[in-house]
Amino acid sequence: MIFLPALLAAAALPAGAWSGHHMLSRPVLEDLDVWDRKDSVQAITLKRFLLETEQALAAFLEQQEAWSRGNLPHYKPRPDALAFRATGNKEDVLLRFFHAVRMNPQSKVPLYLQLLPLQTAGNREKISLRQVSIWAVEPEADADNSSFVKVEPGDRLHPLDVLVTANDEPDYGFDIGLFEDNKTVHGKKYGFGEQPFGNPHLPYSSQAPFHMGFYHESRIVYAFGPFLHRTYLDYRVHLFRDLSRFAFEHGQPYWGWRFMGWSMHYAGDITMPWHSRPLPGYSALRMLWINFKAMLGFTRSRDEAIQLSSNRHIVLEAYQRQEMEKAWRDQDHQHPLFRALRDPYPVVPFTREFVRQDASKRAARKAGSLDRLLTGTLPEEMVSDPAVEVTHLESLDRVAEQLHAEDPGAAAELNDAIAERFRDYSMVLRSVLYSVVGQ
Repeated sequence: MIFLPALLAAAALPAGAWSGHHMLSRPVLEDLDVWDRKDSVQAITLKRFLLETEQALAAFLEQQEAWSRGNLPHYKPRPDALAFRATGNKEDVLLRFFHAVRMNPQSKVPLYLQLLPLQTAGNREKISLRQVSIWAVEPEADADNSSFVKVEPGDRLHPLDVLVTANDEPDYGFDIGLFEDNKTVHGKKYGFGEQPFGNPHLPYSSQAPFHMGFYHESRIVYAFGPFLHRTYLDYRVHLFRDLSRFAFEHGQPYWGWRFMGWSMHYAGDITMPWHSRPLPGYSALRMLWINFKAMLGFTRSRDEAIQLSSNRHIVLEAYQRQEMEKAWRDQDHQHPLFRALRDPYPVVPFTREFVRQDASKRAARKAGSLDRLLTGTLPEEMVSDPAVEVTHLESLDRVAEQLHAEDPGAAAELNDAIAERFRDYSMVLRSVLYSVVGQ
């Protein structure tokens, strides 16, 4: 039994889901009638928002915590010592908020917009990724090639631009180092316990339990791997969606749209099969057989399963991003992925069970077929050779171009499969939107 957690856990190491949420969410949202009755909003800093709503926010977050404890299965309660209290102290108000919602306290959260391919900065100053993300990247000179532009307090922005930018933001470090064994000060305070899967010593891996949700496994898999219940994607979706409603109710529309974008990010992640199943393509019996052999000391099958699942996850994300970037550059709005994002499945009303049932079920069901399609269409070294670490392949950066050149039919088939997932993604984002602002 001690080997099954290793098998299932390590498979979830790549924590990214759909890549470039801003490129996906724009076609989902831009043509909706809701914008006809929405005015521009004034950008204000998170610090100012917190100070202006401090008393009401303290009561709201306490109610939200009580709701989470009563309604989210397997939720780890926030320690009472981290409750947000209205002290009036502007020096530590950001830290008090980050602790109360259990985010990485180093999260940047500046005022900015993210540009789409071909979109120009205009009169705005470009800023580098390191100014919006916790990740140490290239020096500040990298701003010349970035897609981020600075927004000044008081600037008037279209709410759609705020929402689309915010959709990508939770991947910039919100959920890094939140567990006891991540060797961070905040991880020891937050009450989430030890990291349930992935390598707790790899920083990027620590965000996986907040961006994945394994809600549709068999009972026997849960019996051998109960840690699979310990995911917090639904907590993030509900928390930031309700913070969005709170902001609108208190006359803070900029943060209403921004929090909504954060909620949409997590909700959209669960429509990606590698975020809804720990090992797509592997049945419960096959996982147990691999586990049994590992218990006897024959670990090769386990290690190969982990590597192959990780490689396929990464390749799918790379292919999808390259396809979207090219479609944006070419302004190819008839591309299958564009059409799917604009033509969702019928919207399902947002409820307490929305994430666990409506948002995740189809992704879990389609995981096996998408896994088989990847192995049948993409280069063998990328998806079928467990001796390869796909991130080391230079060809990963042009996998979409290569597939189109070598087998256009296979590229079309893969695009159709991703488009089917994108219809779910679009439905989920619209459900979150309508649950806050109505149709």
